[in-house]
Amino acid sequence: MSVTHMLEVSAKNLRTRARISAHAVFDILARPCRDTVDPTPWHAPAITPDWLTEHVGRDRGVRALGVEVTGGDNGSSVRRSLTVDWSRPAVTGDLPRHLFVKVTPTALTRISSGMAARAEGFALTAIRPDLAIEAPVCLYSSRDSISGRSIHLFEDLRAHGVTFCNHTTVIDRARADGIVDLLAELHGTYLSPRVDREQVDALPLPRYEQFFDVGKAGGTDAGHEAAITQAAHLVPDRLLKRRDEIWPAAERARDAHAAAPRTVIHSDVHLGNWYITPDGRMGLADWACACKGLWARDVAYAVTTALAIDDRRRWEMAMLDRYLRCLRDRFGVTVEVDEALRAYRQQMFAALVMWTPTLCPAPGFPDMQPEATSLEMIHRICTAIDDHQALDAI
Repeated sequence: MSVTHMLEVSAKNLRTRARISAHAVFDILARPCRDTVDPTPWHAPAITPDWLTEHVGRDRGVRALGVEVTGGDNGSSVRRSLTVDWSRPAVTGDLPRHLFVKVTPTALTRISSGMAARAEGFALTAIRPDLAIEAPVCLYSSRDSISGRSIHLFEDLRAHGVTFCNHTTVIDRARADGIVDLLAELHGTYLSPRVDREQVDALPLPRYEQFFDVGKAGGTDAGHEAAITQAAHLVPDRLLKRRDEIWPAAERARDAHAAAPRTVIHSDVHLGNWYITPDGRMGLADWACACKGLWARDVAYAVTTALAIDDRRRWEMAMLDRYLRCLRDRFGVTVEVDEALRAYRQQMFAALVMWTPTLCPAPGFPDMQPEATSLEMIHRICTAIDDHQALDAI
């Protein structure tokens, strides 16, 4: 990338940030009326009975009679629970009473979720319905590119008794197999020789390289370096001595996506985005980072973050073999073991640089994860990199 092009990109990013920040300040000061039915409300309390009737209920012949916004949490988006009274009782296939919404009311959430909001909306509304996987059903999705507002509205899975995972959740072997089975279903659907490569390339999702580059332009490389220093006590000594080689390895992992057939990847498959259904199936939520890229990114990222270190050491090769067999037997996609193992090792670095910047966010990025979670993920990924001596193996 030339210096002139870099300056042009930086100037464009500054203009975009300034415009979105101005709109966010206006929304906070003016607090647009609750009686509007704007397709993209600026925060959760703007989701009124009239809004729900217009955008969710009307096509189903249902009116919302009342709505209550309850607790949630904040990160790269603001997440809230909704309880809705509909004009007729909920029945099978009808609108659920308990909903879950992701919105972006602040400048930080709008800037950090810009590309993500577009990708998540498409993944949830156009890709998810065609996949035989456990994942949230999106009832409504909208994004306003001028103001940066976005909204994704789901059925609240907690009403069905699902358990959302966190960094303390124990993933046993059956759950681990469920993780790789779901990823094989997602990836194989778009790697299959029955699918037109040009159609996959044309999907309105960013390429992984764009996702990586947007983060780097925002300062994730600096956040990575600061985090390695802060988490040094969790990085194996052999790897810590070669810390200057880690970011370049992540950039090589980025470049590898252009050299292989692309599929749709979730791209943020850490343990906190998985959930467990009451009958024990693994489900995958939060598709904000969905993009087109190399299958190994998801597999390396999921295996190294979802499993306790000793379990990963015992099971990872069997899990990789299970994944490859599923690709071959179900979708007719053959990946040689040596090639797969090299890609698996390489994409560990791409997984790591998702987590180091969450420990030390760059200016303009919100705190996205609790410190304890970031430290545990960094520890697990760095240990996997060291176990495989991945800096040399790739």
